[in-house]
Amino acid sequence: MTHPANRDAVDAQVHRVSLEHERRERAWTPLARWNAIQDTIRWAEAQATVRRNTPRSCLERERLLAHRLHVDDGSR
Repeated sequence: MTHPANRDAVDAQVHRVSLEHERRERAWTPLARWNAIQDTIRWAEAQATVRRNTPRSCLERERLLAHRLHVDDGSR
């Protein structure tokens, strides 16, 4: 069981965090909030594809590796 003094300290901290959250929420203008949402969506869409594993990038890596192997074995 939590000691009453600890519970009061935790409750006070929760209250401070809640007040800070409310303060930050009030600081947003509707336009700033909308722009932040759009920026986040654009960022997430850009992260959607792991470019190193796309078929195109795999073929490009294969082409580069084949070229390096061809050059390294003295064939050129």
